[in-house]
Amino acid sequence: RTYVLHRAGKVVGYYSLSAGSVRREESPARIAKGLAKHPIGVILLARLAIDRTEHGAGLGRTMLVDALSRAMIASDAIGARAVLVHAIDEDAVTFYRKFGFEPSPLDPKQLMLLMKDLRASLQSLGLG
Repeated sequence: RTYVLHRAGKVVGYYSLSAGSVRREESPARIAKGLAKHPIGVILLARLAIDRTEHGAGLGRTMLVDALSRAMIASDAIGARAVLVHAIDEDAVTFYRKFGFEPSPLDPKQLMLLMKDLRASLQSLGLG
């Protein structure tokens, strides 16, 4: 599902969420720990983007928090263990790392956030 942020009739940001899975060996050790050698259920956060004219206004953070809140709700229903993102570049990697995402041992631009860490973060913000 895709979510859109608009201001005065203009799209200024969007993101998509979907269910997915990753191979155990693609996951950071903390995420794969204690699991059988089966694919790991994830919520894929895809295409988080903010209009260039809006960069620096905090909309990326706002949209990420919204996306992660929705991912947490969905994970309770489908049993996802983590949120997965594919960062487009090193700036995006840095952005996601600030929120606790961990890189895959096979691809540093594939990052994951364990649901229990997400739940704790949202609770500390009063959102969980």
